[in-house]
Amino acid sequence: PLNAFGCVVPPRSERPVLAISYTSLKFPNRAPDGRVMVRVFLGGALRPELAELPDESLHEIVREQLRELLGYAGEPEMTRVVRWPSAMPQYHIGHVARLSRINGLLDEQPGLALAGNAYEGVGIPQCVRSGRQAAKRLVDASG
Repeated sequence: PLNAFGCVVPPRSERPVLAISYTSLKFPNRAPDGRVMVRVFLGGALRPELAELPDESLHEIVREQLRELLGYAGEPEMTRVVRWPSAMPQYHIGHVARLSRINGLLDEQPGLALAGNAYEGVGIPQCVRSGRQAAKRLVDASG
């Protein structure tokens, strides 16, 4: 049985899988009792060619990875491929310095705020914090 919300696969493993999210454990009622819904994230910036593969090839890669990583031996009852090319921002060398310059420019425009995963983190907590900081900045600027 799964007893976590998912796992992240380190890039050094050289696997096509980036992460696995146990969606039905994170969000109740996403799968019938006795069933599990998982989302498997493949490719990313290190393996963009995977997004070009046909659905059936991706299904086979996912089945193989679930067997190897989780010991899952069954066949899925349902599968669906959704492609999100360039969905996650890639922070390049110099990102922190670029943010510092952007924040300096924002200081000159008090009614302008930026928020989202492109700035200080792609996780939900970072995005929520980013939104709250932007909202506070705008409220403070409005007096």
